[in-house]
Amino acid sequence: MQGDKTLPNNNNTLLLNRALTYPLTVFALTALATYLYFAAADLTDTQQGILAWSLLLVIFFAARMPRINKQLWVRIAFLLIAAFITLRYLIWRATSTLVYTGPVDFFFMSLLYIAELEVALVYIINMFTNVYPLERPAVALPKDESTWPTVDIFLPTYTEDPDLVRITATAATQIDYPKDKLNIYILDDGSTDARCQHPQLGSGAHYRRRKLKAVADKLGIGYIARKENKHAKAGNINYALARTDGEIVLVLDCDHVPAHDILQHTVGWFFKDPKLCLVQTPHFFINPDPLEKNLGSFHKAPSENEMFYRGIQPAIDFWDASFFCGSAALLRRTALEEVGGIVGETITEDCETSINLHALGYHSVYVGRPMVCGLSPETFEDFLLQRTRWCQGMLQLFFLNNPTFKKGLTFAQRVCYTSFYMYWFFGFARFMFFVAPSLYLLFGIQIYHASLQEALVYVVPHIFGSLITMRYLFGKYRWPLFSELYESVQGLFLLPAVIGVVENPKAPTFKVTPKGKTLDNDFLSPLAGPFYLMFSIMVLSIPTAIYQWVYNPYAQDGIIICLVWLTINLVLTFSALGVFWERQQVRTYPRAWADGPAGMSDVMGRELGTGRLHDLSMSGVGIVVVPKARLDLNEEYVITTYSSWGREYKLRAKLKFQRPVKDGVYCGMAFKNMEENYEDLVSLVYGDSQRWVDFWNRETVQPSLFDIAQLFLKMGMYGVSHSVTGVASLLRYYGRILMALWRHLSEGMGHYYIAVKSVPARARRKRRDS
Repeated sequence: MQGDKTLPNNNNTLLLNRALTYPLTVFALTALATYLYFAAADLTDTQQGILAWSLLLVIFFAARMPRINKQLWVRIAFLLIAAFITLRYLIWRATSTLVYTGPVDFFFMSLLYIAELEVALVYIINMFTNVYPLERPAVALPKDESTWPTVDIFLPTYTEDPDLVRITATAATQIDYPKDKLNIYILDDGSTDARCQHPQLGSGAHYRRRKLKAVADKLGIGYIARKENKHAKAGNINYALARTDGEIVLVLDCDHVPAHDILQHTVGWFFKDPKLCLVQTPHFFINPDPLEKNLGSFHKAPSENEMFYRGIQPAIDFWDASFFCGSAALLRRTALEEVGGIVGETITEDCETSINLHALGYHSVYVGRPMVCGLSPETFEDFLLQRTRWCQGMLQLFFLNNPTFKKGLTFAQRVCYTSFYMYWFFGFARFMFFVAPSLYLLFGIQIYHASLQEALVYVVPHIFGSLITMRYLFGKYRWPLFSELYESVQGLFLLPAVIGVVENPKAPTFKVTPKGKTLDNDFLSPLAGPFYLMFSIMVLSIPTAIYQWVYNPYAQDGIIICLVWLTINLVLTFSALGVFWERQQVRTYPRAWADGPAGMSDVMGRELGTGRLHDLSMSGVGIVVVPKARLDLNEEYVITTYSSWGREYKLRAKLKFQRPVKDGVYCGMAFKNMEENYEDLVSLVYGDSQRWVDFWNRETVQPSLFDIAQLFLKMGMYGVSHSVTGVASLLRYYGRILMALWRHLSEGMGHYYIAVKSVPARARRKRRDS
């Protein structure tokens, strides 16, 4: 799994590694800064180039030696060299390129440099926070079950589909833990007394309350609804805390379905450390996010959340800075009570609560085994709503509860929390990186003063060094260009959110991300306009650059630099255009990747074939079998499969379609009698965490940069072709409407013209007759 498996699990060794990292890092940074000041600045451009490219080769080859990279001192040395390459670039930028040529030039030049400083600062901070990713082993519970703590499971919900809540609640009842020590509660904030009494919302809230109470009664679990929605999710959880008494609280978003072993892998940590307040586990998503779905990258490249839950969380866990992510986490009640419950001053109540707990000296642990299965937003608009909330909440932390200066936090914790809120300024940085080359090529604004030789000595090594370092730190979980794609798509839309929080940090309010939507048709996202405009401006910059190249030879170095920069932006934008053409989503229950033995027999019990699972959902299953007899469409068969802990499942399903594949015949089956087998289906689809572990680890070979670039461009072609086809069909559709409207108006105007022309004639005839 994630992290470095060679890291000793002994707590004393962990503390020793932390203690050694501080002086090593401080000493090395001091030596680095001294060298930069006294030596590097005095080198000629040729010597600087030899130095930069030599160091670049060192980290390039070092990154390809995984055995030595497991040593702490090797990782520190690698990251210091990478930091040196970036710092020398920033010093060169500050001392050689910030030239005043006029107020407008200086204004945009300063904005660009500030954007570069923000990105570089987050990059260098991440080097420190990711110095040694930690993998936590399982801690077994004591054999004496009477000593185990009582656990309350909270399922906060607002306006989500009650059927979604039902799946999660059902799975919670199947968790492997003594039933007399386990209490489950649906926290229904969508059916508060205030909402039930609301003139417009009342009928829906009453219906929701009846339905969720019926689910709770059938499952034998608790149901809690409060009077009014104060302090959003934080207030909902705090209301339940005051009415329950479990020693440990497991918080699960209503779409985060738990596996049966989530408590077996987590509760034991509370016995190991009496000062432990939090055990966080990964958020694993069963369906693609809108970018993966619209670009067709799901199952082909690591998901966006994998970088955070497989790379960043294990890394900050080394510094005792793993934080509460709002769901899939266990918290000690006494620690929560000491900080006044879930803190709700910002809309990222989870991270804010962790800051306060860490400031009191409590510890946290990150267990990197995926044991919940959630849902990603289905549309780009909903995806952006979720990211806007995260962005606003983290920036609120900066202004309202700044962890950088929070009393009680260790130095490393301050650095880790600082990286979290600093990162979300990327909206401003990405916007500047997009518009900068066009500002020069279209409007002649002098924002970057450098020759082509200087670019090769300073700029190119810095860019390549960053790519090598990010691949070194996160290569298994986030491939080069993919982070840039995600940030580029979001950056333009997050910029207003950043400005809004800067203007009024208390203004943002909590907004629930819609989940479980179905989309009947493909459609163009309403957010596409600004991005298409940005793409058009970039395209228009190309002929201008050619004209400038021909008629302004003295500016050719700047034109080359901006053209290369513009080309990179165009590749990112080109690949992102398909994101805005929303793909159809008709499945009520998304299909999840699956693997494991499976068999097929007829209803009489005669075996018809054996094979393996291919995919699973609540409504059906896909299996690949080698049939021993003919399989007929729409016939009913019995599917037999097993969980990783040996449970057998026998479920009836109708064969909907079949197709030949490499290892046999793929059979798409629809389950029969879903309601009768509901609990078995929930257990089969969601109960086995080993399936999510296998999904994460299915790719064992890290592709080359060339392979990644190939996939990236293929995704771009895929997305753009669908986007262009969709836009063309949209234009044809609206064109037909306009033509029909024009014909209607033309006919109407024609009748009106005839009527008007005929009035004088009728009047003349009338006068003549009289």
